[in-house]
Amino acid sequence: FKGMAAAPPSHSRIADAARSAAAGSVAGASVSAVLQPFDTLRTRLQADATTGTARPVGATLRAIAAEGHGVSSLWRGSTATVLRVGGGAGLHFFSLQLLRGAAAGGSGQWPQWVGDAAMGGTARAVAVFAMCPLTTVKTRMEASGAAASRFSYASVPEALASISRREGVRALWRGVLPALGANAPFSAVHYACYSRLQAEIARRRPASSPSSPATNFAAGGVASALATLATQPFDVLRTRAMLDLPGGGAGTQGMQLRALLAGIGPRLVKRSLQTALLWTMYEEVYRRWR
Repeated sequence: FKGMAAAPPSHSRIADAARSAAAGSVAGASVSAVLQPFDTLRTRLQADATTGTARPVGATLRAIAAEGHGVSSLWRGSTATVLRVGGGAGLHFFSLQLLRGAAAGGSGQWPQWVGDAAMGGTARAVAVFAMCPLTTVKTRMEASGAAASRFSYASVPEALASISRREGVRALWRGVLPALGANAPFSAVHYACYSRLQAEIARRRPASSPSSPATNFAAGGVASALATLATQPFDVLRTRAMLDLPGGGAGTQGMQLRALLAGIGPRLVKRSLQTALLWTMYEEVYRRWR
């Protein structure tokens, strides 16, 4: 696949990584804005499961709309989401491109899938840590119901300032460990699967035929679905930490398997769609900008 297929010469690695970052930012911001309702729904489902007020997806959607401004309430926190995903995707692809360039001169002592997983996980970890303050703000701005009564922010800058002032700067990184637990393994699994699928597809098609958007989307969707299922419990723990909700003790609903699977439906749909669309758009934008 064009965007990540070959490492550029050392003198152009930074410039190539910058183009990769720009393409990733455009793709991330665009896709995240469209799919924001899934994040809002997932956050509410996970928060309700922790507080013992879980309800079906349909009822939760109606509750979100009734408590806010109708259907537009599903885009609650979209500004923070666009900034976080756009910036995070840029950092992710920038780091990934540099790591691929550095690995190109290696001895090849590890299997390819191990190297791909390590690069994907490392690149994502850098982005997650850097963007954690925006993730915290995004999660709180998405909150509705009981959790929302504690947080009321007029804008992203106001939220960052308010959290820092009232709870301390460290509160902006509350939940960073489960966030890393949910996202670094996600990207490790996703990138290893995506690379393997793309390599297999490339082996079966004519050498002169480039990968198509449909092929990129299919490979991204399958890889994303597998990675989403593997990291679901960490995502629930991240939501609890960033909303400052109790985790629950042994034997309570908060720690039951059902609670750890809260929001899996919208997260699976949203994450698979977002990642598949993001990588498809990234591949096309990057190819045109090279």
